[in-house]
Amino acid sequence: MMAFPSILDTKSMRYPNLRYGNPTEFAHFAMGIPLADLARILRRDERTVRDWLSAKQRVPWWVPEYMRLRHMERAERFRQMGFSTSTHAKLGIVRADVIVLAERRPKKEPKITDLRLDDFDPIRRAE
Repeated sequence: MMAFPSILDTKSMRYPNLRYGNPTEFAHFAMGIPLADLARILRRDERTVRDWLSAKQRVPWWVPEYMRLRHMERAERFRQMGFSTSTHAKLGIVRADVIVLAERRPKKEPKITDLRLDDFDPIRRAE
C-alpha cells in the first residue's frame, strides 16, 4: 500500500520554506494600482513595495494572500450590488476606427389585449 506524504511533512517537501509568497501572484493583484496607493494599502514603505515588485527582495507570504482576499471581496461586493460584466457587452464593440453598436430589438406591434379600453370607446372615437 502506497502512502501519500503529508503536505506539512517537511522531509518530503521540495520547498519547505513557507515564509515567502509568489511574486508573480503579487504582481498580478497589484496590477493597475499606483505604487503610492499600494504602499498605503499594505502599510509598507514605497521602496519596499517597489523592491517586491522588481524581485529585489522576497515577498512575505501574507502579501499575495492579502491581495487575493481584497480582490475576492471586491468581486463579491460588486456581485451583491448587482454589477456584472454582462452589462458591458450591450454597449457595443469597438473595432479599429469604426464603432459597431448593438442591434436594436424590432418594435412589436401591439396586440388587441395590449390596447386600452378608451381605444374602443365609440363616443370618444367620434370626437
